[in-house]
Amino acid sequence: MLHTTPRILIVDDYPALVTITRHKLLKQGYEVITAQNGQDAWEILQDEYPDLVISDVEMPVMDGYELCQKIKSDYKFRKIPVILVTSRIHTESLMKGIEVGADNYITKPYDDDTLFSKIHELLNNPIAVSDVKETVKVRIENKPYHIKADYSHLVNLLVSTYKNALGQNAQLEKVQHTLNSSNQELELTKREYENLLQNIFPEKIAESLLAYGTVTPERYEDATFMFTDFHDFSRIVPDLKPEKLIESLSFYFDKFDLFVEQHGLIKIKTIGDSYMTAGGIPQRSHTHPIDTVLTALKMRAFVAHLKDALPESIPHFPLRIGINTGESVVGVIGKKRFAYDVWGTAVNLAARMEQNSESNCINISQSTYDRVKDFFDCEPRGEIEARNIGKVEMYFLQRIKPEFSDDEYGIIPNRLFIRDYNYLSKG
Repeated sequence: MLHTTPRILIVDDYPALVTITRHKLLKQGYEVITAQNGQDAWEILQDEYPDLVISDVEMPVMDGYELCQKIKSDYKFRKIPVILVTSRIHTESLMKGIEVGADNYITKPYDDDTLFSKIHELLNNPIAVSDVKETVKVRIENKPYHIKADYSHLVNLLVSTYKNALGQNAQLEKVQHTLNSSNQELELTKREYENLLQNIFPEKIAESLLAYGTVTPERYEDATFMFTDFHDFSRIVPDLKPEKLIESLSFYFDKFDLFVEQHGLIKIKTIGDSYMTAGGIPQRSHTHPIDTVLTALKMRAFVAHLKDALPESIPHFPLRIGINTGESVVGVIGKKRFAYDVWGTAVNLAARMEQNSESNCINISQSTYDRVKDFFDCEPRGEIEARNIGKVEMYFLQRIKPEFSDDEYGIIPNRLFIRDYNYLSKG
C-alpha cells in the first residue's frame, strides 16, 4: 500500500531537538522518521525513501554536507529535497551547502512558521533536478567554490537563505516566545515518556530511544557485573502461592534497587530469583568495582539481618553473590519490546562467580579483587576453570577493612575510605 502522507526524515545528533521537531511535524500531519547521524540516515534511505530530508550540518560519523552530497549524487535519491540546518550563517557554510546540492537552508534558531513554510514549499514546488554535470568555478571572499551550472537553483537558495536571515533578525523575540511556549508544552509530554522509560532504562539510553527508537551499541573496556540469586530458592518456591512468590521477590528486589541506585549502578534485569546489575555503564567511571562491592555488602547485610525480623508472609531466602570486572558490549535489542542488555566473557564469568559462591557469601574474581583489595578484606578460595579464559582465582569478599570502616561490621565507609575513593573517582 502506497503512503500518501508526506514522510520526513530528521537527522540530528541532539536527541532533545529531534524529539521537539518530530513532535511539531507529527502535529502538522506528517510522518516522521529519525536518525542520529548521516551514516544512519543513509542506511534508512535505502529502505524508507522519504519525501524530504531535514539534516543538521555538524554531526559525528557523517555530517550533513556529506549526507547531502551522497543523496544528490545518487540517481535513485537525488530528487529528494534536502534542507540543511546550521547555526553558521557565514558565506563559507552557505557555499559549501550549495556545492553539495542542498535545496534549502534553515539557520538556528528558527520559528515554526519558517520551518513549515520551507517544508511546504519544497514538497509542493520541488526544485527541478538538473542533469547538468558541468560546474562553474566562482570565487567569493577570496575562496574558490565549484557549483553546478544551474543558475536558477543557485538564485533560489541564495534568496531563500537571505530571507531566512532577515526574518530571524526581525522575529527573534517572537521566535524565542514561540519556542519557550512550545518547549513548555513538549516538556510536559516528554517528561511523561522519559519518566516511563527511565524507570526501565538509564537516562542516556532513554533519551536515545525517545528520539530515534534505537540505541547505538557500545563496547566498554572496563565495567563490573554482579549476579545474585537465592540459595535453595527452587526448594522453597513450590510451597508458595503465585501471589506470595511475587510479593516475596518484590520485597527483596525493591531493596536491592535502592542499594543499586545509591551507588550509581544500573539494574540490567531480573530472571526468576536472579538479579543482575552493572557498574561503569552507560556512564563510565573509575570506581565501579568498589561501587559494586559496596552494593553487594549492603545486599548481603540486608538479607542476613532479616532472618529473625521478616513478616510472616515473606520467607527468608539466603543470598548468593558473584562479581567480575572486564570488557563487554552494551546495547538495546528489539523493535517494540526493548531490552537493555550486556554481552561478553566478563558477563559470563560474573555468572560463574555467582554459581560457585555459597550461601550469604560474595564471590569475586581475580580482576575485581585486584581493583578492591586495598579497601576490603578478602579470603582466597582457589580456582575454577572458565571457558575461553582458563583458570581464574576466586575470593570471598568479607568486609571493608577495619581502618576504612565506620562500623563494626565493615559495611559503612569512614572518612579515610571516602577520601581515597574521591581521589580514585577523578581518574
